[in-house]
Amino acid sequence: MFQSMGILLGAHWAYAVLGWGGYWGWDPVENASLLPWLTGTAFLHSVMMQEKRGMMKVWNVWLVFCTFLLCMLGTFLTRSGVVSSVHAFAQSNIGPWFVAFMGITLAVCLGAYLKNRDYLASENQLDSVISRESSFLFNNLLFLVACVAVLSGTLFPVFSEWFTGNRISVGAPYFNRVNIPVGLLILFLTGVGPLLAWRKTSRESLKRNFGWPLLTGLLAGGVGFILGFRGFYPLASLILCFFVAATILLEFYRGSKVIRARSGASFAACAIDLTMRNTRRYGGYVIHMGMVFVFIGLAGTAFDRDVQKSMQVGDSMHIGPYTLVLQATDSKPEKNYTAQRMMVEVLRGNKPMMMLFPEKRNFITNKENGTMVAIYSTLKEDLYVVFAGIDPDTQVPVIHAYLNPLVKWIWFGGVTVVFGTLIALSPNRRSVLVLAPAQQPATAEPLPQGVVASPLLREGHD
Repeated sequence: MFQSMGILLGAHWAYAVLGWGGYWGWDPVENASLLPWLTGTAFLHSVMMQEKRGMMKVWNVWLVFCTFLLCMLGTFLTRSGVVSSVHAFAQSNIGPWFVAFMGITLAVCLGAYLKNRDYLASENQLDSVISRESSFLFNNLLFLVACVAVLSGTLFPVFSEWFTGNRISVGAPYFNRVNIPVGLLILFLTGVGPLLAWRKTSRESLKRNFGWPLLTGLLAGGVGFILGFRGFYPLASLILCFFVAATILLEFYRGSKVIRARSGASFAACAIDLTMRNTRRYGGYVIHMGMVFVFIGLAGTAFDRDVQKSMQVGDSMHIGPYTLVLQATDSKPEKNYTAQRMMVEVLRGNKPMMMLFPEKRNFITNKENGTMVAIYSTLKEDLYVVFAGIDPDTQVPVIHAYLNPLVKWIWFGGVTVVFGTLIALSPNRRSVLVLAPAQQPATAEPLPQGVVASPLLREGHD
């Protein structure tokens, strides 16, 4: 949960403060924060196999070891100056100490494993490829592939400099090419896993559980194609998001329906009651729904647009359905900086909507510049306006506008993941038996000798 919060806050900071129009650039330090999240998430799934079937004990132990080692590696990359990053601190002599510490930690982990390996033997084997165990196994392999791909791309410039003397950088195209299909496969397993049974899933169960979610995903894909989703990855992401969301909602519906038949309460109350009876299971479903929201936001990057233009007061520029008009500029002195501010009016369909105020701040003490982005955000899209500086040739302000669809879904999805984790950490509400004595009719005949009236049993919750 804390790793997810850190990644989410870092992405939001990059989006709202740096002023480059994005939230994730595959920067080495961003990658370092993602690596332990991948292995830690893999462990949270595969440990279920150990709990239910006594399998994958060695695998789980090494996932824990690797998660801790990757946390230290991230700190090493940030503090040592080995990689070049906008997030990294200045180069220092702490690097060799961290390498030694990681070596000692790895030796301790290896020693602990060798000492206890007799206790880590699997108690069962995989019975069928079409089972919940296999979905967890494939899930783990995909997380591992993503981790290795990100780690190798992050460290490749360092190794290339060691062996060739030239630092060869690996950019976003490499990471996107590898991790987008891996991420979509993980999203697919997010929907498939809960619908599979332990040990083996029958064909009838597959038809019953996958029918409606699959139909929902295909219908969403058809609607998306009509609305303009033409790329393979955005369309596949849309289909999978609706497929996974349908599987989650179907699980809540089935459980709530059973409780409603007994209690007569509303579906919302029954869904809450169902969640609190098994917080870990249904909290996990809430987390999966949060990841669906995140993938919806990520799919929007396929439709990003941006326009940059030198603008004098009174000039306008167009981006999507919006028209931006530079109405005025001013300088605003503050205690420790001076802000040069642009007053940009936003129109849609020739109707005024709002004023945006992007700024450039010049800090007096350290002579550095900062950017204050102006963002108009909705569930559909973000209008992101940056004052990019002064054109050195014409001395005219430069406005850079971005239209980023669905970004708000990423922040909403991250909050949902944290909320689901808090649910999963909560204790279950245990069912208890409330004993109510049976009321005897006034004219009831006495019971035969030796027969005792039994109490009525009715279900209740503490």
